[in-house]
Amino acid sequence: MFIKIYSYRVDPDKAEDMLSVQKRAGQIYAKHVTSRFALFRNRDDPSHWLEIQWYADERSYNDAVTTINADAQTHQLWQEFRETLDPPGQTIGEDAYEQVWASKKA
Repeated sequence: MFIKIYSYRVDPDKAEDMLSVQKRAGQIYAKHVTSRFALFRNRDDPSHWLEIQWYADERSYNDAVTTINADAQTHQLWQEFRETLDPPGQTIGEDAYEQVWASKKA
């Protein structure tokens, strides 16, 4: 399993806009790759968000992202997303992980 984790800050007044963008982006991703997305808001600092994306493997992710990034709608959503960030133009934290172990479901 391949996992991408992003960390960023969103203007609390624009959180609903950001969620709308994320849902539309998720629909685009679903057309090209099997994945799972989750968003988390920090309990102590509601401007701080964590986004986790799960993919079967890194190759699936890379193949899909190449296609997705070529889509004009993706560029529009990226711009809309950037407009929700606080401060504007911030660097978004990005890390990649591979799963090495997981517990069984209860």
